[in-house]
Order: sequence, then structure tokens, then C-alpha cells
Amino acid sequence: MLKRGSSKSYSIEPIYDPKEFSKPAQPAAENGETSSTRDETSKEGLDYAKLMEPAKVRKRRYFSLAVICFTAFILALSVSIVMTSAKPYLDLMDPEAGTQFLGLFIASQPLAQLFFSPVMGFLGNRLGSIRIPAMVSTFIMAIGFAFYASVSALPEPRRWYLFGARFIIGAAGGTTTLCYSYVASASTVKERTTALSALQMTKSFAFIVGPLIQAAFVTLGEGEDYPIGNTGLYWNLYTAPAWLSVFLSLVNIFVLMPCIFTEFNIAKEEGAYLAARGLQKSLATDAEEMKKLKPDKLALVVCIVISASTQFHFNFIESTATLVVIEQLGITPTRAVVMVGIMYSTAGIYGILMFGSVGLLSRKMGERVVLGAGILLAMSGIISMYPYGGPLSPLKFINETVQEVTTVSFSSMEYSSSDDLPSCYNASLSLTDGAGCPVDKQPWCCETPAIHPEQLIVGYLFIFTGVPLAIMMCSVIFSKVLGPYPQGTWTGLLGAGTAVARILCPLCVTSLYAAWGMLATCAFMTTVMSIVLVIFATSYGRLVPYRHAT
Repeated sequence: MLKRGSSKSYSIEPIYDPKEFSKPAQPAAENGETSSTRDETSKEGLDYAKLMEPAKVRKRRYFSLAVICFTAFILALSVSIVMTSAKPYLDLMDPEAGTQFLGLFIASQPLAQLFFSPVMGFLGNRLGSIRIPAMVSTFIMAIGFAFYASVSALPEPRRWYLFGARFIIGAAGGTTTLCYSYVASASTVKERTTALSALQMTKSFAFIVGPLIQAAFVTLGEGEDYPIGNTGLYWNLYTAPAWLSVFLSLVNIFVLMPCIFTEFNIAKEEGAYLAARGLQKSLATDAEEMKKLKPDKLALVVCIVISASTQFHFNFIESTATLVVIEQLGITPTRAVVMVGIMYSTAGIYGILMFGSVGLLSRKMGERVVLGAGILLAMSGIISMYPYGGPLSPLKFINETVQEVTTVSFSSMEYSSSDDLPSCYNASLSLTDGAGCPVDKQPWCCETPAIHPEQLIVGYLFIFTGVPLAIMMCSVIFSKVLGPYPQGTWTGLLGAGTAVARILCPLCVTSLYAAWGMLATCAFMTTVMSIVLVIFATSYGRLVPYRHAT
């Protein structure tokens, strides 16, 4: 058997040209290739599915990919329907839970994904199939949603029941890892960018539709409870979406039945074919040799770091958008929630367009170039939101009696005769509708200029453009670096990295913003993305598809 030290060896090429396979194929009659095969390769590039896979089998494989995209859509939809009303449901079930517990409550889902995403990926690899682990985890998710809807029948305090239900839902959400793993395994290298883009588009569409479905349940009425028999359970504004999610989870289990969903692993077949083609050996012999190969682990770690950091960047908006609109622009909390909701819906539609364009951009420019552009655009969004100058933020009214406050301007250069309040505060000019910067809790309100609306629009536009490009390209490059190697465990680690970002970002960013304001927050985010940019630049030559023989 051919060993690594021989003249023909397996390796990762340091430089990858996406147009390389478009070059005319060399004559290889002794390799068993026909002239028609060489012509096909020279015209279209190396397309294993078109060259070797029967048309009927290809259609069945495409249908299986569509089933997985549908499964991912239902999974994301069921989660988004319930989680958009998490805070009011927590307040209703346990009014004494408080804001501090809310952070832990929200973090419970990504915390569960941090541990269970790699486990789900490992099980998929170990079993050689995603069907059984996906069906079992989806059933567990249905139990989690039912538990979430049944908390009202349990004794008080109920906060930890809700925490447990959300943790179960997050743990079962590891099914997403299996979806990504299957799409990578059931698509050729040439198809993978389009396949992963379609999967991401369906998830983005689910997070647009989910809040709309949640809004439709408002017709049940705020505070209206409809008993479900004598079970002690109720159908209301918050439990109805959870019961709907139970039904959707059961639909997902049905869709994954063998009579509908058939599994394919064309990535492994393509890997064996390419290796045999390069080594001029039989497929059977080379398949044994291919089992010994390992992907470039450093490149995989770099992809995980970039993906997690980019997700961290997006969570920055999720964590601060409402706060910034209320405190920096002086918008009332009610209007701010509506404005941010509209922004997220618009961003979701825009994200679908961006995911749809990734395939074309990567073919024209190359995957690494698109990834670098995404990182730069996301970083430019943060730079656009620095408080560069101008008036201070409008201040929030402080609910206490104050004597002899004489300041009549927001200027930080003027002083007040009151010893109890910051010098910039003027009760007659402060906002009394819940809007404005709380200078009694955040002294930097008297020092840091406010952000202009134009800055937020431009910054968010850059971020909502760059983040989808970077995340999508990370997933595509990650799967191509793995090549025919089993994708499950590593895809789980990629999901775990994203979960870490979702846990840490709210804690880091909100603490920085509360203590030092938008200037320190933007500086921290710029530093994070600068480090990511350096890592990307130094690892540029390693972020290439898995190559077999030279």
C-alpha cells in the first residue's frame, strides 16, 4: 500500500485557485478516462455528480437535501415562535425573577448547544447516519416545548422550570449540527456553496416568519386564559406558540421517516474518486488509504474562531440595539421595540438576498476573498458607529426631588449648583417617557457624544452585509477543508463556537456599555475584529479545499 513518504503523497496545497479545475484536462488514457470525460471536465470543471452519478440518483439526492432544508426551517421556526415572547412569559410565570435572571434565562439555550452540538455531531459520525439522532433529538425538543407550555400547572417559583425547559430545547437544537453535517456530506465540492446557502436561507426565512406567527397569537388577548380540559393547562398568548412548536416538531419527525428521507454521502464517493484519479489506483484500494487522511486542523480551528467572532459581532447588535435607540436617540421604549423589530425583519429579508448571492460572488471572486470582504464590512460597521462628536445624549428624567439645579445646557463644560447630580443634568430638559440616557447610573452620559441616526443606519447596513457573507463563507470553507472526512463532530465544534459567542457577547457588551458607554464598546468590538482580520490574513494560504494526490 502506498505510504505517505513515497513519491505520491496526500497533501493540502498551500494556494488554491478556484478556476484551476477549469483548465483543460491532460490526456490520461492510461488512467481510464475517456475523451468525453476529459471534455466534460474541461468545459464545466470537475463535477463528480455530473460525470459519475446517474440522473435518477441525483434527483433523489437533491430531494434529500430539500428535506433537510425543510427540517432546518421547521426547527428554526419552532424556536423563533416561542423565544420572541420569552421575557413577558417569564414575567407572567414568575414576576419576582427580575432582570438579572433574565440574562441567565436567555443564555440557557446557547449554553445547552455549547455542550450538545459536538455530542450530536459525534453521534452522527459514529452511527454513520443522522436519521436516528435527529429523530430522537427532535422528539426531545417536542418534550421541551410541551414542558415550556405546561409551567403554569407547576408550583411556584417557576423560573427554574422555565430555565430547564429552555435548556432542553437548546440541547435538542443540536439537530441543526446534523443538518449542516448532512448537507456537506450529500453535496459535491462544486455544489456545496449553493447547498449551504440554501440551508442558511431557509433558517433566515424562519426567523422572519416566526415573529409574525407569534404576533398573530395576539388575537387571543393579553391576560386571557383558555383552560385545556381539567389538566390545569391553559391556551393563551404565550402557551399557544409552544403547543404549535410541539406540533411542528412532530412534523419534523415524520419528514425524517425512511419512506420520505433517504440518506446519501456523495462527498465520500467524490473523495475516493479524486484520490484514485490522482494516484492512478483503483477506487477500492484508495478508499482504504483515504481513511488514514486527516484534514488541516489548524485551518478548521481558524474557521471556528472567525465564525464565532463574526457571530459575536452580530450579537453585539442584538444586545445593544434597543438600548442604543432608547438612550442615544431618545426614543421611547415602546417605539424602540417596534423600530428594532422592523429593523430585524428588514435585515432578515436582506440577509436572504445576501445568502442567495454568496454562490455567485464566490464563483466570481473566490471564497477567501468573499470571507475577507465580509470581515472588513462587519468591522467597518463598528467603525461607523463611533461617537465622533456633537451634542450629548438626551438625558432621562431622574425620579427624585432636586434643589437648585441651574444648568440649562447639555454641554459638559457647564456646572450645576446641586451636589447630588452630574453637572450636565437639567430636570426641565430631561425626558420623562422612559427614554434618554440614565445619567445617575451611567456618568458617561455627560461625557460621550450621542450617536447620530445616520451612523446607526450606515453601521447596521455594513454589519448586516458583512456578517452573512463571513458566516456563510466560513461554513463553506470549513466543510471543504474537511473534504470526505466525517463532518459531524467538527461541525458540532463549529456550532459550539457560535454558542460561546452567543453566551459571552451579551455579558461583555452590555457590561462595557453600562460602565463606559458606546466609545469603549466600539473600541472593544474593533479590537476583536482586528484580531480576527490578522488571524485570517496569516492563515489565508491554509483555507483551501481538501486535496488528495499530487
